[in-house]
Amino acid sequence: MLAPVDRTVVSADGTVLAVSEAGSGPVVVVVGGAFDHRGTPYLDRVVHALSGDHRVVTYDRRGRGASGDTDMWAIDREADDFRAVTESLASPVTAVGICVGVGVVLHGIASGAPVDAALLWEPPYRASVDPHAEDVVFADVLDEHVAAGRRGAAVRAFLAQVLDVPMGQIAGLRLKPTLWKALLADAHVLARDVRMLNGLAIPERALASVGVPVLVASGTESPSWMGPAARAAAEAIPGSEHTVVRGQGHVPDPEALGALLARVRTAQH
Repeated sequence: MLAPVDRTVVSADGTVLAVSEAGSGPVVVVVGGAFDHRGTPYLDRVVHALSGDHRVVTYDRRGRGASGDTDMWAIDREADDFRAVTESLASPVTAVGICVGVGVVLHGIASGAPVDAALLWEPPYRASVDPHAEDVVFADVLDEHVAAGRRGAAVRAFLAQVLDVPMGQIAGLRLKPTLWKALLADAHVLARDVRMLNGLAIPERALASVGVPVLVASGTESPSWMGPAARAAAEAIPGSEHTVVRGQGHVPDPEALGALLARVRTAQH
């Protein structure tokens, strides 16, 4: 069941985006991971944790949830979407990007979205990967799975190759019908996320264009490559900082995100 839509925003190409808001205070726009968008359980927990002190804004990225879509997808259109949401707020905005959402936030800021600072949790880049190598082809493979009706195969491949989820855990997800159905619903946009992440390579040109304070965070309990990836991303963003949070994995406790967000906001003043 879709979460209620508080309002809509129209992106540059006319795509209508569904937006939800909660709380009051300084504005925070949260962009979640591939399977976490407006109204999904984890993002709801994040919104609940942050909305006591902030006006928290979430939206469905194009092709997801209650938002519209177009046949021709491009990174620039996702950046336009993020910029349209932030421009609709008429207030200083802090952005929070989680996993794939980091790519959306960074490209949005690089394109001129009015964001004053950002908190980025574990961008799933690889610290050293050739953007013209197999991961670009991998996005095409995901598209082929979906076109052939193999949505489950696309989800399994994305979880294993992009997020390094063990196959045993992926198999266990199929034993939870409601969760598995929700994952399958987003199968058609997973190839976009690989492309949004620059074929999993650090998008150095885009990151060099980010001109606001950025805190990139990773956890000690995540797959071993995620810490170096976060550190490499921070090194590519001028003036940014990398921090490691003990006891947190790739899906961090919302309270941990809240503590990091407070640190970001303190650094602004």
